[in-house]
Amino acid sequence: MELSKTTLSVYGLLGLPLALVGYPIAIWLPAFYAGEIGVSLAAVATMLLVAKLSDVVTDPLVGAVSDRLRSPMGRRRPLILIGVPVLCGSIWLLFVPMEGADSVYLLLAIAGMYVGTTLVGLPYGAWGAELSPDYHQRARVTAWREQFTLVGLLVAAFIPFLVEQYGEGDTPSIMRGMALAICITTPIAVILLCLFVPETPPSKSSNETKASFMDGLKKVWANKPMRMVVGLLLIVTLAEAFRNALSLFFMKSVIQAEGVGTLYFIYFVAGLAAVPGWLWLGRKIGKHIAFAGTLITVAIISAVNIFFTSDDYWLFVILFIFKGACFGGLQFLPLAILADVIDVETAETGKARAGAYIAFASMTAKISTALGTFLAIRALSFTNFDAKLLSENAFDDLFVLRVLYAIAPAIFFIGAIIIALRFPLTAKVHAELQARIKSARNA
Repeated sequence: MELSKTTLSVYGLLGLPLALVGYPIAIWLPAFYAGEIGVSLAAVATMLLVAKLSDVVTDPLVGAVSDRLRSPMGRRRPLILIGVPVLCGSIWLLFVPMEGADSVYLLLAIAGMYVGTTLVGLPYGAWGAELSPDYHQRARVTAWREQFTLVGLLVAAFIPFLVEQYGEGDTPSIMRGMALAICITTPIAVILLCLFVPETPPSKSSNETKASFMDGLKKVWANKPMRMVVGLLLIVTLAEAFRNALSLFFMKSVIQAEGVGTLYFIYFVAGLAAVPGWLWLGRKIGKHIAFAGTLITVAIISAVNIFFTSDDYWLFVILFIFKGACFGGLQFLPLAILADVIDVETAETGKARAGAYIAFASMTAKISTALGTFLAIRALSFTNFDAKLLSENAFDDLFVLRVLYAIAPAIFFIGAIIIALRFPLTAKVHAELQARIKSARNA
């Protein structure tokens, strides 16, 4: 049965506030705490990594609870509702820090934020993976969610644009504006989701409920396509996090761009506009092939940035917008592939552990994001680069920044391209899996 646009839009809406969280964490937060609060680059990198390690425990735990929970409200709703106050409270403390905030304050605030995003985001992802068993319908679910994610990124980029154009233009004002947006939109989106989107009932298989937590993780890892997806997520999110952590420094110091928020707004407009194109391409040539094409394009664009200076501002902007168009493919294609991978185990065992798979993928993405951010900022901290005097750094320090921003992500992408091209789960193979699952259920 084809999912209605109403169901898809209400489900996808929560992607908007979750994107409002991700954008400032990736782009603005390192520079905010290093440049405005006065925490050293090395300390910022370390605190972000240490806080992220909490996901090693919370993601598998929340995934297992989400799969096993039985309540009148369903499996996914209760954890999401618990996560909303945790997420919003931590975001306010993180984005609008108290006087005297230091590295320990940063650690505690961002750790709370990560717990909140896990409680909300992980059951939300599992919910979406179960909305439809169909290969192309799942691509639609993911595409709708990621289009709302891109709208959220547009809103997140529009806030700095408004502050730059009509407000004080300073980073604290930008962070406060984004905190307000998150704390307002998250509860609204969650309420609509819980009221109007149906949950798929859990499998009646007794074996599923009796399987131990560790057995579940072993089964997830025994799924070969899942291991390949984990490899893709590990490499791609690490590379993107590496670049994102340096993006504000590169654009203000090397390119000497004014109005970075405005440029990111245009970037995400391009990403949103390109999502239907990536969805069409995935249908024509397969999701994994389309994803490989995205990676190749992004790697080339990234490497070209090594040659840019402030004299190449407009050329940088053109390629930056083109990279934005690729962002839509980078966002939703791996997630659409992940939903299909879950059916490999379901076809073999009859079990449906979407929560465990989403947890594993989420944990991988979060840890690689933290690792990429840590490596980028830590590498830059070994130079004399001054985060407070962005346009006054020495040539040698800026050259290192250019190499880190442009070349390192391109090198990372090579491994992901190889994995994507070798991915075995095509539309034909997935149709065979679905036939086996349907046959087993009707037996």
